Amino acid sequence: MFGTLRNKFQTVQEGISASIRGLTVVENPKLKKSVNIRNVNYDAGADILHRFQLQWNELHELAEENTGKAQEANNLIGTIYERLEEEWKNITCLNSTLAHIPKINNAIQDLMDQIGTLQEMFEEVEGAIYRLEDLNEMLDLQNRQLDHRFQLALYKEKKLAELNIIKAKLANEHIERVSQYELKQQKMMKERRETFEEVFKEELKEYKETGSISKLPVTQQGPSLDEIVLDVDSAVFDKFLEN
Repeated sequence: MFGTLRNKFQTVQEGISASIRGLTVVENPKLKKSVNIRNVNYDAGADILHRFQLQWNELHELAEENTGKAQEANNLIGTIYERLEEEWKNITCLNSTLAHIPKINNAIQDLMDQIGTLQEMFEEVEGAIYRLEDLNEMLDLQNRQLDHRFQLALYKEKKLAELNIIKAKLANEHIERVSQYELKQQKMMKERRETFEEVFKEELKEYKETGSISKLPVTQQGPSLDEIVLDVDSAVFDKFLEN
């Protein structure tokens, strides 16, 4: 397109130059005498002007067409420039990201190290939790043992209190039985003494009357002290006296 326009300009320029040379040759006074006036074309200027006008119109149309195409090219160049700017920004961002890759790798490595440390800490905490559970179980067992011992102590104390009550009751019963036995023995001794006194009085009376005493068979009124056996189990009283 630009080559055609350049050729057009060259053609118009050559035509104008040739016309000017032709006019100059015609107007030269030295050659007027040799020129035949009858062979002069008076419409040559009009034809040249018409030709120039046509070429000028063609140049104007070409210029307008070139203006439109230049505007399209400008728009296309602007679009390409915007896309190139965007691509450049993307490339710049990519370069910046690529430049941060070592830092990102270092950060990832640090995170991996921290994760390993946390994993070790988690394992230690898990072991501590297991030990704590075992300790809680031991404490619960000890608490149950203490509770059982306390209950056993309470039960022992209760049984000791009941045993003391039984001992006191048995002691009272023993004292009461001993008292009853003593009263019974005292009564028996009193009866025997009264009996002996009556026999002595009768024998004394008989002795006073007859001067002698007849021997009468002595009837035992009751058992002797060696023959008396208590109805109480002596082992209970011996155990009580030992305590």
